[in-house]
Amino acid sequence: MSKKLIFTFLAFVLLMPSPGLAVEEVGAINDISAEVTASDIGLSETEINNASEEEATAEENTGMLIEIGNTTAENTTIIIRPNGATDDSDDQTVEIESSTSVLTDSNGSADLSDWIAGDQITYTVDHYTNSGAKVAKKLRNRSFKANHRGKNGWIEAIRPEENEMDVTWNSQVFTLDTSEARMVAGEYNPATLENFEIGDRIRARVVEDGDGNASTWDAKIIVVLRRGEQLFMRVTRWVVDATVTMIPEDISLPATIEVEINPSKFFEEGDVNNLVGAPGEKIMVDIYEDTNLRRRYMGKAFLKEFSEGDHVRIIGRRAEDTGHLVAKFIKNNSIQALGVAHHLGKVLSVNPDKGSIDVQLVRTNMANKSWTVNTNDNTKITKNGEQITLDDIKVDDIIRVRGVANRQEHTVEASLVHILSLRASADQ
Repeated sequence: MSKKLIFTFLAFVLLMPSPGLAVEEVGAINDISAEVTASDIGLSETEINNASEEEATAEENTGMLIEIGNTTAENTTIIIRPNGATDDSDDQTVEIESSTSVLTDSNGSADLSDWIAGDQITYTVDHYTNSGAKVAKKLRNRSFKANHRGKNGWIEAIRPEENEMDVTWNSQVFTLDTSEARMVAGEYNPATLENFEIGDRIRARVVEDGDGNASTWDAKIIVVLRRGEQLFMRVTRWVVDATVTMIPEDISLPATIEVEINPSKFFEEGDVNNLVGAPGEKIMVDIYEDTNLRRRYMGKAFLKEFSEGDHVRIIGRRAEDTGHLVAKFIKNNSIQALGVAHHLGKVLSVNPDKGSIDVQLVRTNMANKSWTVNTNDNTKITKNGEQITLDDIKVDDIIRVRGVANRQEHTVEASLVHILSLRASADQ
């Protein structure tokens, strides 16, 4: 048997005001939870509702490698700053898949684990124009020449007087001549051998020294990746697949939402450079005016359309001071079609037998307007990420409803009813 919820909604669901409508009531029409229309998005309703795939365009560019993620996970990311960019605002998060062609400057096969921040990279990508994703088809490292080799490992010995260090990798010890190397060790750039320590995890680019000994090399570049638990070449930009678990009552920007990280090909167990979290963990995501919120296939989205339980894909940067993920792009895979209203209200009474809830408007001066929200067996009712029933909804709860509204009958066919936990103020 279907259930009914009696719900009092925000003023945006009202009919357009008559000429005699009071000034304060006209203002209420512009409440932040107003229903999104095609004109808000800048596309036609047909374009939005009929979109079934995300468009992509091919792009090629060259820039400097800024960050490189886990090189052994199935998918990873690198951050490239295009040549000519003056700051990090133009940095590109480039996703790398198992099918991506990874090449040296001479078009030979290359290994990402040998690449070093500062390298010049020519990258050919499919740019998914809706979500902002840039998926690499081909990466060519212009700084990695045909005679270059990569050596990675842990420093076993340092001999400054001889311009040498010994490095261990896969139980093999090799010696690097550092006399002509460019070296970086944390804040020391350029560094000297005195700035390195035994036990440092390093990455080096080397060439043959001509002595016929496969254990000795002339180093061109040496950088410290890690010293104990201290990461020197930190990865701060991430692509995160997640589920929304909390949206604050006040969604004016800037706002912070909570998401739970989903399993993805970007995650590998034991990755020491993973500063965001593992699947199942919850993180806070900061959203600002310049955050690009997008629908599943086409068009911009609005935070007022988001609901707990939505599946999102976030491209962002971890803030060192808060640990939050500062979002550059958020694509909400649960939002595409128009005509789906998102409403907020305070529960006045609950009638589980009739499947109804009386709700007072939130953040509006038109609190005498009421609506009926109809539910059925497929309506999802949740709190704190858990599915609940109407019996669990209490007076004074703040609820968010997603559904299709009928303005003439003041009814909504609900697909989701969520009780806000109101944890946002404590977490931000």
